[in-house]
Amino acid sequence: MRILIATAAAVLLAAAPVAAEETPATPSPTPSAADGVQIPDFATKTWVVVDAESGDILAGQNIDEQRPMASTLKTLTALTLLPRLQYESTYEAIAEETLTEGMHVGVLAGSTYSVSQLFHGMMMRSGNDAAVALADAYGYQRTLDAMNAEAQRIGATSTVAKSPNGLDKPGQVSTAADMAQIYRAAIQDPRLQEIMTAREFEFPAQPPKDPTKAQNTFTIFNHDSILNSDYPGFLGGKSGFTSGAGRTYVAGAERDGRRIVVALMGIGGGTTATARDLLDWSFQNLGQLQPIGQLPELPETPEITPEPADTAGDPNDVAPLPPDPQAQQEGQLIAEQAVAAVQQISANLPQPPSADEVLAAATAATEQAGQYAQVAGNESFDPTAIAQAAQDAAAPDGERRDPQRRGFGPACPSIPAGSPTNETGRHDRDQGPQRLQGLLQGPARHRRTAEPPSGRSR
Repeated sequence: MRILIATAAAVLLAAAPVAAEETPATPSPTPSAADGVQIPDFATKTWVVVDAESGDILAGQNIDEQRPMASTLKTLTALTLLPRLQYESTYEAIAEETLTEGMHVGVLAGSTYSVSQLFHGMMMRSGNDAAVALADAYGYQRTLDAMNAEAQRIGATSTVAKSPNGLDKPGQVSTAADMAQIYRAAIQDPRLQEIMTAREFEFPAQPPKDPTKAQNTFTIFNHDSILNSDYPGFLGGKSGFTSGAGRTYVAGAERDGRRIVVALMGIGGGTTATARDLLDWSFQNLGQLQPIGQLPELPETPEITPEPADTAGDPNDVAPLPPDPQAQQEGQLIAEQAVAAVQQISANLPQPPSADEVLAAATAATEQAGQYAQVAGNESFDPTAIAQAAQDAAAPDGERRDPQRRGFGPACPSIPAGSPTNETGRHDRDQGPQRLQGLLQGPARHRRTAEPPSGRSR
């Protein structure tokens, strides 16, 4: 019980959940390419070089390892929504988009933007606000469903999208092979290639108070350094970074009639230098690089009727509004009450608690901690899994689960898949508190509040 209380106190008394740590990578096997080709160490956990036309895999390392993809996911957002939204139709932004965390291009609640402008803001400046605005225009959940269906349709079957912008979400993953496949499909739309190779673009600024005055704009610049270095034959690229994904990048280039695509995830050095080195090496060895694998053949593009952005989406199907500071404070108070509940139960026990008693204490705490998670915006909170992890953290050795059984006993719930186990298959008590902490924590959300614009029902 002391383990449970110490862990709960350390976690629940925090003002807000902390950012997730980077997902650990599996040990990297030797990079693969045709015999006789020397491969440098690109200090990247997973990467691939692909012939854009044929889909031939020319070189790579850990190409099917699933990892968070950060903002490279926006290539899938573009692939999905470009044919589904009328390019010059307009959309009025709402607070949910203005308050999106991370990189912004400058979307303002109540202002009107064309779909074209939002795509430029999303791809050139990696604007998370623009990505959410595009998703809301089509319907937020509808967009996510369409993105996942599109990934499956083109053969990127290891990709799971849970946001339109690539911000870390539990279970949101892709692979280097999938990111290359998504890029291959997306770059076929000439509008996306124009956006990704544009150096600058005029983006709408604060609307004028006088409606008769012209709309002011400000210049946004493409932050892709390889593009800005005039790399020969560059087709455009998309970089990303989150604490969970690390640095990621996908891009293409063409020389002497050959188009190649590179995708990198978990870049250990600088994104620009590493990606440029991989592109340079690929073209220098293109005559020697022979296929070592094959991406799926891209299917025919289906007939899709684009919808106007102002009417395409359901007004109720929008991104969730982030919690405000007052909700964070209320959540902290509830968390303190949860800790006190565990302490009170512990103080009244005459002897070391059994697994069932620990489970009861954990359940009492997590009922209140669940309220904290709701107001603090922790979408990954699972009270049952936390109760089971707490039980495992404090259970006496004799009550650890049998490796052949699911759970501690007939009255106890199953241990969730993925719980820490040692090499014997038994549950590792030392890792229980770490699992409990990981389950209770989530992405930090320190944001300001904003009221939706008046007269706006969404």
